[in-house]
Amino acid sequence: MGDIIKKLILAVLVLFLLLVGCLNQQNAGLTNNKTNEKDQTNQDNTINAEPVKETETQLNLGESKDLGEIKTFTLKEGEICKENGKLVIRLFSTTWCPHCVWIKETFDSTVKEYVDAGKITVYHWELDTGDNTLTEQVESVVPESELAVYKEFNPKGSIPTFVFGCKYSRIGNGFESTQDLISEAKEFRTAIETLLQEA
Repeated sequence: MGDIIKKLILAVLVLFLLLVGCLNQQNAGLTNNKTNEKDQTNQDNTINAEPVKETETQLNLGESKDLGEIKTFTLKEGEICKENGKLVIRLFSTTWCPHCVWIKETFDSTVKEYVDAGKITVYHWELDTGDNTLTEQVESVVPESELAVYKEFNPKGSIPTFVFGCKYSRIGNGFESTQDLISEAKEFRTAIETLLQEA
């Protein structure tokens, strides 16, 4: 019995050390991957990959009133963000965040339908690489104007952060706890369609 307890304690200690090592490696990689620290404006101090619970998605930035079919986003009063007359949708993520990886393909494929139809402009910024994953070219720096949007809607710097038309925003995934990517895509479409009607 004593040997089993010793083995369990040793196993827990090893797991703890591995976890600490992974977290330190992620933080070191994030800092070392920066090509231009002046343009990145201290992102290594602001990015937090902690998951956000579905009930925590309503921020002080917007109203927590009922948004109908849009259940996991917060509404912020003001003008809809446009670029060249088109609604602008943004996702801020990193390559190492498991929550960002979980939503990436669903987000990218859903918004691409609207981009291909010429209805919206979309940016999916990976903050650790500086790349907009929705372009063929590989960018290395997130523009200051885009970082300003990220900081406005997410002062604590968590990821993933979604900003739809500067009206609807969300920190974290809405349906990850139930592994429901279909509901994620449906909510993205509902928010986009609602904003297109308002624009």
